[in-house]
Amino acid sequence: MLEGAELAESIATGRGDLDEAVRAFEEQMWARAGRWAELTAAGLERLVSPDPAEALALFDQVQPS
Repeated sequence: MLEGAELAESIATGRGDLDEAVRAFEEQMWARAGRWAELTAAGLERLVSPDPAEALALFDQVQPS
């Protein structure tokens, strides 16, 4: 929903150039998506292990039952 609101704001406050308004929004969107992608990759790297028992132990630490 946040991205939809930001896109609408970018279009509404743009100077009539729809392509430029969308590009400006996409720059913000990609920066935010990049940060989340890095966090996700780091989390996957910690949880995926050649030793399944180690991966399960880590999962149990971050996801208590």
